[in-house]
Amino acid sequence: MTLPPELLFLIKQGESYMVEFKKSTTDITKDVYDSVCAFSNRNGGHIFLGIKDNGQILGIHPDYIDQMKKDFVSSINNENKIYPPLYLTPIEYEHEGRLILYIRVPVSPGVCRCSGRIYDRNHESNIDITNNESLVYQLYARKQDTYYVNRVFPIFSISDLRHDLIDRAREMTKARMENHPWKSMSDEELLRSANLILTDTTTGREGITLASICCSARII
Repeated sequence: MTLPPELLFLIKQGESYMVEFKKSTTDITKDVYDSVCAFSNRNGGHIFLGIKDNGQILGIHPDYIDQMKKDFVSSINNENKIYPPLYLTPIEYEHEGRLILYIRVPVSPGVCRCSGRIYDRNHESNIDITNNESLVYQLYARKQDTYYVNRVFPIFSISDLRHDLIDRAREMTKARMENHPWKSMSDEELLRSANLILTDTTTGREGITLASICCSARII
């Protein structure tokens, strides 16, 4: 598939606390899983494989891309690697003849560990906070506070939401950025970008969150 404009926009903005580039042209490097853990523990994020830290798109070697997908899925479903296991799938995109893999990491309802270590996101870095009791306590407290608003309700669908309120959110972004990517996104793409559609890591089922329902549901 061709790289969609909203993802190209993220790449052009460079790495941030929610965007990470990994060179990974022939295999999945260890620090990719550190990033998955850190993003899960913070606000979620976007991981692009086949891109240098400076945003240059190198591309993944075509002979290795299928194996990299399999290795990633196997690892994040391995409790010895990622705990609790996550239901994530790398998506293959093409841009100017080069292949990349994109991984959308949602916020985890609980604390995530990678190889027994706890990582959190700070600016553009993954920080190992395992031995920092204060930061670990703060992480657990933050997860407790956000658990309910991020709870997934597969019984509801996007059609149950008030689309006029979603349009209002689009309009409000103009105050922050004239060409905000939400302007060109569909309602579903916008909700995913705002982490209002998530996957329940305990069941693997996807749905809109309680936060989404509270903000724009017809039934409330």
